[in-house]
Parts: sequence; C-alpha cells; structure tokens
Amino acid sequence: MSNVSEIICAPLTPAGFSAIAVIRLSGKGCIELVAKHFSHCKKLLSSPSHNLIFGSFFSETGELIDEVLLSVFREPHSYTGEDVIEISCHGNPNLVNHILQTLLLSCRLAKPGEFTLRAFLNGKMDLSQAEAVNDLIQAQASKAEQAALLQLKGKLSQYLQALMNRITELRIRFELAIDFADQDLPLPDFNAMYQELIDIIKTAEELKNTGEQGRRLREGIKICLTGAPNVGKSSLFNALLQQNRAIVTPHPGTTRDYLEECLSLNGFPVVIYDTAGLRESPDDIEKEGITKSYELMQDSDLILYLVEANTVTNPSLQISELLSTFTIPPELYSKTLAVFSKADLLPENTLKISDGIYCSVITENGLKDLTKAISQRLILSTELPNKPIIINNRHLIALSKCLQSLHQAKQSLEENQGYEFIAFELISASNALEEILGIITTDDLLDKIFSEFCIGK
Repeated sequence: MSNVSEIICAPLTPAGFSAIAVIRLSGKGCIELVAKHFSHCKKLLSSPSHNLIFGSFFSETGELIDEVLLSVFREPHSYTGEDVIEISCHGNPNLVNHILQTLLLSCRLAKPGEFTLRAFLNGKMDLSQAEAVNDLIQAQASKAEQAALLQLKGKLSQYLQALMNRITELRIRFELAIDFADQDLPLPDFNAMYQELIDIIKTAEELKNTGEQGRRLREGIKICLTGAPNVGKSSLFNALLQQNRAIVTPHPGTTRDYLEECLSLNGFPVVIYDTAGLRESPDDIEKEGITKSYELMQDSDLILYLVEANTVTNPSLQISELLSTFTIPPELYSKTLAVFSKADLLPENTLKISDGIYCSVITENGLKDLTKAISQRLILSTELPNKPIIINNRHLIALSKCLQSLHQAKQSLEENQGYEFIAFELISASNALEEILGIITTDDLLDKIFSEFCIGK
C-alpha cells in the first residue's frame, strides 16, 4: 500500500482537447501547495470548505500558465476525508501537463483508485461502496448503473450489516447456552434458535441468488446469432446495433470469423455475436469460423437460431420439433430461441406458427416481437428490485463462504454437537461478510481491488 501521508494529484478528466480539464490533489498540505502557485494566496489559505476561488496559476519560476477556478474541500468534508483541492483549467493538454509538472515538484502522481482508497481508509465509505464507484464508471447500460448506484449509496452495506447483526445475536445466544449448561440453568429455546438460523440461511441464499443477474449487469448478457448461411444473421446484427457493422451479401459464407458488439436492451448491457453460418464447407477458414460459432453458443446466455420464415410451410409445427432439426447440440436447446427471419417476404394471410417469433429488419416494428421474447426469456425486468444485487464476483465468493459456514452450523445443531462448534461456524459466517465490507481485509486485497480503477478516481 502507498504512503497515505503524502500529497497525491492526478487529472480527473480524460486526456485530449476540451472546454475544461480538472486536476485533483488530496492530502495534508495540498491547499498550501497550490497556494504557492496561485495569485490569491491568502484568500485560498483562509478559504472555508466547499468554496470556489478564481485566479491565475503560475509555474515554479513565476511564469503565468493559465486562469483557473479552484474548488476547496476541507477535511473531513471531502471525497477522501482529507483536505482536497481541485483545479479547473482550460482543456488544452499542454496546459494540463504544465500545471501537473509544476505540482509534481512537491507531490506525487496518484495511483489508480488511490483517491477512493483513501476515502475507504478514512471511513468515508466501506469496501463494497468503494468497489461500486468503479462499477458505476464501467457500467455499460442504465440497469448496471442503477445497481452500482444502489451499492454506492450503501444499500448492500445496510443489508449485510443487518444480516451480520442477526448472526452475531444468534452466536451470542449459543455462547450463553454454554454458560447455562455449566451452571445448571434452564437452557434457551433451541427450536426458536434453529428457526432463526434457517431464516438467516434463507436471507443469505436470496442475496446469493441475485448473483446471476448481477453477473449479467456487470459483464453483459451474451446473445449468439446463428443458423444456416444467408438466413439474415448479419442483417439482424446490423438492425439491432442500428448501424452497418457486418457485411451483408447474397453469397453464403461471407461471415467467416465472428463479430462482437455491445448494445443496451431494456437498460441491460448485451454482448451480441454475429457468427459464421452453420454448414458443411470444404474451406478451411470457414470451417474454423464454424468451430468458433459452436464455442460461442456454448458460452452464450441465449442463442437466436435464425430460419427463413418462407422455408417453414407447416404452421402446425411445434417449436420443440423444429429445434430437433437444428445443427446444434441438444444440450443447448434450453437456451435457444427459434427466430423466423425475413418475415416481410411472407405472402399476406400466410398462417404462422402460433408460438413462433417472426422478425423483419426492414419493416416498422419488425423487431418488436423478437426483443420482447428475448426480455421474457432472460427475465429482463424493466425495474430492478428494491434490494441489493450482488454484482461483484468477490462478493459472491465471500457470500458462498458465509453460507457454507451457516449450513455447517445448521448441521452441527441438528447433530447435537457442542454449542462451541456452532458458535465457531457463526463467527466464520460473520467474518466472510466482513470481507465484503472491508472490516477484515489485507493490503494485497486492497492493492488488487483499487489497481482496477482509473487514475484520478
């Protein structure tokens, strides 16, 4: 871990030309450092917290660099909990670099995530909230943003703290039972204690079960477009993206390697793959692309198997019967949607399969039924539940450890093992939750977590 007594600085805004750029400094003495280079030195030194001051910034040699606006935040009322000052200057990269070079003569450049690390160390947020900062920055769709924001506002922390309190209270009751047994006092109500343990396990499992939805919010839902050549996969890919990303031609085998793009569906991040058409081919390159198509299908959350609508002439055909004709392994049927493409080419009054999904990339609302079917299959609710969602794999692992200890405590209680064994497992369960909040942590873990942040955050 870095020396937290040092003054750190870093640009908050991306590199490049812009209207303004912002540089942040944090640490004891950072306001005095900037004052040495500021035209209104005394005014800055006496400034209260949350105040703006306009003036000029000078180099070490007294050369005017730029006109700046300073934002002053006095400890502990700042993002990091330390004295913080932010310099807003004109967004010319040369000016930004000149100001930075001047500052770095008396301080050092912040490491990735170091401002948020200091906020955690100074008690401004717990570890789960700190991780939510990075999740919010990296979120690729509105639902991912909402989930990260709920975590940042402490929704997960409050939930875990309440769960920890219940585990601690139950542990104390078992520890008291040890004393009661030694002193021949009436024993506590073990039926009530057993039921409380069952309820705690249920609460923890409900939270863990949000992990799959959390993974989708964090990593994106993987959807694979597949089917025979020339069934409209690339056209659908372009239509969903609303841009001509894939080459579309009447010649089979145009797509040999897969294409991958991200989009938002009902506010959920989606990673969509356009794959090589499935067929027997003598071409080695196309064969390689088809092999990759099968690999992507295995890894996807949902497979859209496209079939030209006008090639299906039996409207009484069941979708389950149709799946058996697809060139995909039977174990993938459960996550496969049969999609009838080019529906605009069907003659009027054509009977359609009752539960079929028909789509067209050239008619108005031609994708409406398809996007609705995708949302229903993946259970993409338009509203997130008003409770925390596990969106971080580290949290999911810690919660699994907690549940393992809780189940072990339940087994010990059912087998009438000593109360001290049950209390030990409950302590282990609490410790696992404390890992999420950062109550129990190591320097190596903190370095790993905050190294994934961008510089300036």
